[in-house]
Amino acid sequence: MNLRDYQLQGINDIRAQFAQGIRRVCYVGPCGMGKTILVVYMASEAARKKNRTIFLVHRQELIRQTAKTFQDIGVTFGVISPGKQQTNDLIQIASVQTLARRLERIPKPDLIIADEFHHSVARTWLNIFNHWPEAYVVGLTATPARLGGQGLKEVSDVLILGPTAKELIQQGHLAPYIYYAPPQVADLSGIKIKMGDYDIGETVQRVNKPAVIGDALDHYRRLANGKRAIAYCASREHSRNTAAAFTAAGIPAKHVDGETRQAEREQAIEDFRTGRLQVLTNVDLFGEGLDVPGMEAVILLRPTQSLTLFIQQAMRPMRPDKKNPFKCAIILDHVGNAFRHGLPDDDREWKLEGIKKHRRSEPSTVSIKVCPNCYSVSKPADRCEYCGFEYPIETRELEEKPGELKELTAVERKAKRQEVGRARTLDELKQIAAERGYKPQWVRIQAKLKNIRE
Repeated sequence: MNLRDYQLQGINDIRAQFAQGIRRVCYVGPCGMGKTILVVYMASEAARKKNRTIFLVHRQELIRQTAKTFQDIGVTFGVISPGKQQTNDLIQIASVQTLARRLERIPKPDLIIADEFHHSVARTWLNIFNHWPEAYVVGLTATPARLGGQGLKEVSDVLILGPTAKELIQQGHLAPYIYYAPPQVADLSGIKIKMGDYDIGETVQRVNKPAVIGDALDHYRRLANGKRAIAYCASREHSRNTAAAFTAAGIPAKHVDGETRQAEREQAIEDFRTGRLQVLTNVDLFGEGLDVPGMEAVILLRPTQSLTLFIQQAMRPMRPDKKNPFKCAIILDHVGNAFRHGLPDDDREWKLEGIKKHRRSEPSTVSIKVCPNCYSVSKPADRCEYCGFEYPIETRELEEKPGELKELTAVERKAKRQEVGRARTLDELKQIAAERGYKPQWVRIQAKLKNIRE
């Protein structure tokens, strides 16, 4: 089994911690870095020494995906999952829920490897770790923090940092990307926060609208036309409506979710891989760890306060494609997630203690710029790195009122952007330009981007 340099370094770093008496480590590496290969290598090495390994996953799709990788490499293993007969193999791929119910019947493992380790503070996972306190534990994750920003100190003694996403892009192990953030049509202001994220009920009311879905369709055609894309939606109805809109526009699309029959889901993924489907819409299905072959673009239609969820979704199309060595992933963000979290490959200071989440009342620390010409998102610069548009020298935006000058707040600036996003005719754009004192060139650029004929 051939490991890449950074994978071998990760193995050596984990071994070094175990040699020092540390029993629980968390290894952090970007989505798409090949963490499953690390699992195969560690489990195979343990089995060679007659040690038992349990690999924990929390979804059936991940069990099937991991099992296929093990089979392709020729590793013998068993599966602990509903409907599967228990075996005495030294390597077991286990559903967290099933294993938690069978703890007394399973031989004690020497090594536990936990996938998507940011879930490990849940009671089910903790019961497993606490049942076998002498077992070594390796947790794998791209985002070692919970939804609220809390860390993993409860389940890990050491954080081992693997390569960054930027490094893997530079080395060709992840595809580069272009991130677009068109003007928002959905009004997301004032949505309540529940359990650390936007209230789903309120969110669905804002995003499950023909105008919002139609805008996503228009920008897909303009910026990612023909690319196989996955849309992340806020509800099943939202996902179905999105798929229906794309299909009605002549773009083959299908909705799938956790309740879709397995055979139907697998057929949809196969049709997507071969190009018979161009767009798959879903709710929380094609997220953590799941590899969807052929994916070239992502459409973000669900706003989130969760950095973990954002990274897992935004980086999903960045896996390299041997058949397309010049692949460039497209990320279409229609809900402003980049303004909350930055870009997917930003360097982040991960700690076992967690990350600080900013309250709505606090100023954002995200430093990005949206090109008004092509809507690409990048770090602040003098010109757009994608279309070459030269940014005007920015000053504080002031609004003149009788007898006073008022500095616009972030909310007011956002409202102005949304007004542009809702404009559908040339007259509406001209009215906005006249009210704001914009030059005629602004109207022409906006009309071109919106496919409005002058």
